[in-house]
Amino acid sequence: MPRDRLHLQYALLLSLLGQGLGLNIAAVADPGPLRMSVYATAGDVQQHLARPEDRDRTVRLLEPLHVSRLWLEGRRGDEYVPPHTLDEIRAYLAERGIASAGGIATVPGQSFGLRQDTELGWLNWESPATQRDIAGFFTENAPVFTSLIVDDFYCTADTSPASESARGNRPWGQYRRDLLVSLLEPMIIRPAGAARADVQLILKYPQWYDRFHLFGYDPRRMSPPFDLIWVGTEVRNPHTRRMGYVQPTEGYVNFRWLAAVAGDKVRGAWFDHIECEPEHFVDQACQSVLAGAAELTLFRLGDIVQGHPGDALLARRLPELMALHDQLRGQRRHGIACYKPPGSDSDENVYLMDYLAMVGLPIVPVADYPASARVVILGVQAAADPDILPRMQAHLDRGATLVVTPAFLRAAGSAAARMAGLRITPASQPRSATAVNLGETKASIHPSLEVDGGIALHDAKPLLSVETADGSLPFLTTRNVGAGRLLTLNVRTFSEQDFREAGEWLLAPKPLGLPTIPAALANELRKVLLEPLGIEFNGPAGIGLYGFERGLCLYNFGSQSTTVSLNHKPAILPPKGWLWQDQTRNPNE
Repeated sequence: MPRDRLHLQYALLLSLLGQGLGLNIAAVADPGPLRMSVYATAGDVQQHLARPEDRDRTVRLLEPLHVSRLWLEGRRGDEYVPPHTLDEIRAYLAERGIASAGGIATVPGQSFGLRQDTELGWLNWESPATQRDIAGFFTENAPVFTSLIVDDFYCTADTSPASESARGNRPWGQYRRDLLVSLLEPMIIRPAGAARADVQLILKYPQWYDRFHLFGYDPRRMSPPFDLIWVGTEVRNPHTRRMGYVQPTEGYVNFRWLAAVAGDKVRGAWFDHIECEPEHFVDQACQSVLAGAAELTLFRLGDIVQGHPGDALLARRLPELMALHDQLRGQRRHGIACYKPPGSDSDENVYLMDYLAMVGLPIVPVADYPASARVVILGVQAAADPDILPRMQAHLDRGATLVVTPAFLRAAGSAAARMAGLRITPASQPRSATAVNLGETKASIHPSLEVDGGIALHDAKPLLSVETADGSLPFLTTRNVGAGRLLTLNVRTFSEQDFREAGEWLLAPKPLGLPTIPAALANELRKVLLEPLGIEFNGPAGIGLYGFERGLCLYNFGSQSTTVSLNHKPAILPPKGWLWQDQTRNPNE
């Protein structure tokens, strides 16, 4: 069925849209109808598209997914496709109504660039050979395609003598960001523009947003030279070690945070088949749509040709996703602002936003202090803002609800702890909470919840406490400040030590208990944090809540149906299913 007819057929699935609810955090441009595309690595191109006899069969396999564009990679290390072959395939696809774009995975090969000297298979960007070979790709491929994308390996962990000498007295992360930003113009922008004046350049960021600054990614400075931005929403299976214990909300959080940095340039979402059961593929697709992606790019063509079961399930659910996308088009996101300045360190709170979203809090990532937000979460990342304390005080004076973590209080200094009404030790004291005290009852927590044993009450009021091997600890405290309320949520995620002990560089290094906390605890947290937004939500953890100007959306990450209540309206949420609720009143009025 043609793509436009499919949209018309399922337009009737859209619900009537009511008035907005909650805080207007950020406007979203109308992205147009949802598009589907597939990325073909250089090896995929050679195996499935280079020979004329393979092309018809390959294109037929893409029909159930309504693919309107193929990305044709010309270089991935030593894997290489010559421009004349790419041009021949581009012309073939154009005759069949399928657009093409070029791409490169900037990874080393035996005869391409210079490999870095550390564990991951990235490039040494100080090397003249690396710079020459990357520039050569753009000179060679820009005449073939109107658009070229850089896959998510524009990063480095190199510590070679050349890099050590070049960094001087800068921290490694700062040096790497400065280097990679400085190379954009001479190595990518200028060679591509000289070869084709109207070429559109696209940068794809990976999903590990809280680790970007350590390995050279600098979205604030890197995004402006590019025409568009693609975002990695590849979260895969959260229960397996191979790709990290990544929460399925990470794709949504990554997309929205990058949109907060780069604005309307952020257009596409990219996810893959690696370590994915079929239902994880639906998670990735739905989170991408909820985040506002206008195009879903599936990595990679070879997995589709081999018949990954996720593709068949995605094809069946594609009409629902298209309808959801149409319903959300152009709507502003509402909810709890979570402040992460670009380049901010995340120690003790790495990927905090992902885990809070898994509890059913409508997280809206922001890159600048959200002075008009009614509820704001400040993890340790926010302490990188040199003006954070006066901004907090002014915000509290206007009646805001601010939520901080022990890691934030420690990084922001003693004045922050006094403001929160707590005493805090100079160093973190990780503890495992195995139960939560809920009035006269106690609920077990399994797996255990990571908390900080280094906080104690001063004049803050305890709202919730948890049990550890060392006794009871405050879990949620409150203190009135000005006309507002300052809450401390005693949670920690990962430290740099956790990454080192697990041998992990980029992704969640171990499982955490937040996504599976007891429903009673999840409901208590939501009750306190959602009350200023006029939202009531009861249900288990593992349900995502997303706020928009004209309604709310729930998504069930679980494999079983579950009963929930949203704004006092009960509903049954199917597994891997979503529920839209119109909002017919505006609490701002």
